[in-house]
Amino acid sequence: MSYQFELALRQYIAAFDGNNNISPAKFQTRFDNLYHKNFTFLSKDGKTLTREEVYEREASKLANGTKVTLIHFRKIGLDCIDIKLGLVNGGEEHAVRLVTTFTAKQAVTSKEIDESPEANFWSPELTTKLMVIGADCKSVVYKWKEFGTFQTNM
Repeated sequence: MSYQFELALRQYIAAFDGNNNISPAKFQTRFDNLYHKNFTFLSKDGKTLTREEVYEREASKLANGTKVTLIHFRKIGLDCIDIKLGLVNGGEEHAVRLVTTFTAKQAVTSKEIDESPEANFWSPELTTKLMVIGADCKSVVYKWKEFGTFQTNM
């Protein structure tokens, strides 16, 4: 399943090439393939965004000509992925790190990890790893909702 999610993510990221040469209908299709209908996003400042709010935010990034590159894609749990993206808009560059829980090849929830020195004053490497592990542990709850729904589960 993580292969299907990675494929959907890479197709979605391909839309953000900085040229804005994808039709709105095609962008909507890629968005629908990647994000579950009950998707939620928790930003690093604690704000929770719904699927519709994320779509509006992503559509504005696409319209502004933002270029997105995949820095890393690491499986850190049964249904959890650590993703780091590089965003370039004009001359401004920054990286975004997400811990995403997926089910049936779609993202169900994502949590943005704050890697700034201000947030990780004590030890940036240790604090960031603990935040990723904490987000991964929370993702296990979502998997229990699926357990027993497929005939292949024992």
